[in-house]
Amino acid sequence: MPFIGTIAMSVANVMNTGLSALLANQTALRSTSNNVANVNTPGYVRQDVQMTPLTLGGRGAGVEANIRRSVDQFLTDTHTKAISTHAQYNVAAGLLDRAQASLGDPASSSSLFAGLDDMLSKASGLINNPSSSLTRSDMVASVQATFEDFQRGYQAIDQLRDEADLKLRSTAQSANLIMEEIAGLNAEIQRITVANGDASGALTQQSRLMNDLAEIVDFRVQQRPIGGVELRTNSGVLLVDHRAAELKIGEGSNGARFSGLLVSPPGSDAEVDITRQLQSGELRGLLTVRDHDLPDLTYALGELSAGLADQLNQANNAGTSIPAPQSLTGRNTGLQATDALNFTGQSVFGVVDASGRTIESVTVDFDAGTMTNSAGAVTAFGATVGGFATGLQASFGAAATVSFADGQLNLSTTAGNGVAVADVDANPSNRAGRGVSAFFGLNDLVTSNSPAFYDTGLTGTDSHGFVNGGQITFGFRDEKGDLIQEVSYTPGGVTLNDIVADLTSGTQLGSYATVSIDSNGRLNVTPRPGSGIVAVDVMSDTTSRGSTGVSMSELFGLGIEGPAERARSLKVRDDIAINNNLLATAKFNTAATAVGTLSVAPGDNSGALDLQAAITGNVGLRTMSGVDLPMVSLADAAAQFASDAGAKANFMEGRAASADATRLEAETRRASVEGVNLDEEMVNMTIYQQSYNAASRLIQAASDMYDVLLNMV
Repeated sequence: MPFIGTIAMSVANVMNTGLSALLANQTALRSTSNNVANVNTPGYVRQDVQMTPLTLGGRGAGVEANIRRSVDQFLTDTHTKAISTHAQYNVAAGLLDRAQASLGDPASSSSLFAGLDDMLSKASGLINNPSSSLTRSDMVASVQATFEDFQRGYQAIDQLRDEADLKLRSTAQSANLIMEEIAGLNAEIQRITVANGDASGALTQQSRLMNDLAEIVDFRVQQRPIGGVELRTNSGVLLVDHRAAELKIGEGSNGARFSGLLVSPPGSDAEVDITRQLQSGELRGLLTVRDHDLPDLTYALGELSAGLADQLNQANNAGTSIPAPQSLTGRNTGLQATDALNFTGQSVFGVVDASGRTIESVTVDFDAGTMTNSAGAVTAFGATVGGFATGLQASFGAAATVSFADGQLNLSTTAGNGVAVADVDANPSNRAGRGVSAFFGLNDLVTSNSPAFYDTGLTGTDSHGFVNGGQITFGFRDEKGDLIQEVSYTPGGVTLNDIVADLTSGTQLGSYATVSIDSNGRLNVTPRPGSGIVAVDVMSDTTSRGSTGVSMSELFGLGIEGPAERARSLKVRDDIAINNNLLATAKFNTAATAVGTLSVAPGDNSGALDLQAAITGNVGLRTMSGVDLPMVSLADAAAQFASDAGAKANFMEGRAASADATRLEAETRRASVEGVNLDEEMVNMTIYQQSYNAASRLIQAASDMYDVLLNMV
């Protein structure tokens, strides 16, 4: 009976169809139960069941259940990006808030900026009673306190840079641990997937870990065909597959204080700098704050403190103490004796006795190149700095000693007498906007280890003087503070124009910056528009101008660190801090050049008036990007600095809040798509249970048909 065999085969097909349906619905019920059990599990993604028909020889052969995670890749990527962006701005906002707090409330009497008001008050007292030791002491103490406040402000911000660097290192290590866990889960997911098991637990844990990693560093995700994920930087550097990369902060190179982020890809000992590839995450925020935002604040603080110091020094150099000091010791200008003098106008150098009467005077006419002493003897002097010092010594004779060496001009006289310098009001001496005493720093009130101003008075045709074979390395940074390129340069040629030509060439800085010498003799290296460079840094500098020991970056104020550190090093001159009698409250009378005339009068307050005017005077400051700001008063400059510091913190807080709102919205939408809805799952469970029962009845029916067939045989 052949038809019996045919019927038996058909019944077997029915049996197999029912069995496949039974197994498929068992799988679906397990998936639904798993969804319900994980309804409150963070990061869990709902499992969806897809029933796929099976065919055999073109005929239906049952059904198969395929389980897939209900992942919305767009929402997942949006959520991950928002996590990284929020973490980036949140960590930056925290550090900048603390930087702003370290400066104090501008309205508070204890803030960094209150010192200007206090100095102005003390200067008023000094004007009223310049002979009082108490008013002089108050004035000196106020100046000292103000610069100590600048020092504390600088140190607080600079310490935040060190803190950011330490946090970078620890955060990179945290990322390494997370990536190792993700790589380990990749292996587990692969093993379960190959065995056709349920890897939802491992996938959920991996999803949570990727959210944690997104807080630290941004990355791209690619699903692996064998299960798990592959993580790469935005430029394609591998971070995770079945092994994990290693992130670390370098130890600095070529003189740089801080280094960028390095990665050793999985299975490789090579180190790749991926700093510029980071777009968001804590590492990006910390790098930008460390290398751009905080240096921008310290640079502005250095400019502000140096502007105040320069104003006070010009005023103190224009005056003299009573009695006049026995010696005047200039600052290291970086000039050499062979440099062109480049002064115009007239000034008077005088030696006075203890009562303030002239013993000897020398009137210097820089325009004519002559000096005239009290006896009327005229001495011509050469057009160099050394020639000027030699001529001044010859004019004074035995009354004073004049020397110039290693960039310093010094004057001294015999015990009991004093030396004083003043400009002729009708035609004051001038080099780079400063009188002769102020330029050489003969009677500075505020001193530092390096130049407080960078107007050298040199011209392009002057000798550059850097002949020791030293090298300067420039670093070019973008708006995030990332180092784009380094260029090393050994000064060549003879003149400053030769240096400008060398640096401007394409082989040096020309692609990134413009180089010029301004009318005050400052060498300017500023970012070229459109180059993507916002700051020119100096990574290292071993140049030295002759025997002065002053490097190219120190002389011209190149880079970021040097100009910023003026806020840390400026202070009241040591001997004035000890002896307030040396404060220049009076002035040398340039009309009293004859021997015996009263040139420094007791009770004279004209020097005190100049000190008061210096505090309220206008200054020209520069940004870290090399942009010269409009002339403003010191008070306005301080207020603007405080405003900028607050604006930086507020901007970061605003961006963090915006990113957090995006994160929450993406998380909510992602949960609505990927999360578990108990009502839906209960409906699905009912459907799968009924389908399971139907499959069971189909199997039972097939079994009954077998019984009938067997009874027919």
